[in-house]
Amino acid sequence: MQRNTTSRARLLAAAEQVFYERGITKTNIDTVARAAKATKPTVYAHFASKSALAAGALEARQRRIAADLAARLADVEPGTPRLTALFGWLGTLYEHANGRGCAFLNAAAESPADEAVTAAVRAEKLWLLGVLRELCAEAGYGRPDELASQLLLLIDGVAARVLVHGPSEAGAATTAAARAADALLTSAAHGHGAP
Repeated sequence: MQRNTTSRARLLAAAEQVFYERGITKTNIDTVARAAKATKPTVYAHFASKSALAAGALEARQRRIAADLAARLADVEPGTPRLTALFGWLGTLYEHANGRGCAFLNAAAESPADEAVTAAVRAEKLWLLGVLRELCAEAGYGRPDELASQLLLLIDGVAARVLVHGPSEAGAATTAAARAADALLTSAAHGHGAP
């Protein structure tokens, strides 16, 4: 059983990297198998299709990102400082993104008709929206659902900027988004209508 678990983990790690770097539609199963130092039959022993492998890779990426964000926020004072720290974490994440921006938005754009991939993308966005909602509520902001949605739009904007302009733009894009987030949070804190 250990060998099967190790093979699966190796396949997911390779798929995550190769699909991210080359794109899902441009990458075939043979390429993933080579990157994982596995055979094509081994891939299909673990995943029924390329779609299932791509969705699995996205789910693995989301778990890794969730753990990374939780670790980053663990030592940050509750409330608004955690929302601010999230944008700092985002900048670091995209600076190391090899110029492709958000793997989830990329996957959604590349595979809009693929239900498994779309479900994995939707799950990641709902997870992040939930994190933002929780942080907004923890900080005591009114209308945490609406504010979280607006903050997620800023985050997705950073992802788009990094995709279009490259990872060297991550710092500036994140800084601009953090300033916009600060304006939203300040408005929400002062009760100026809808945040």
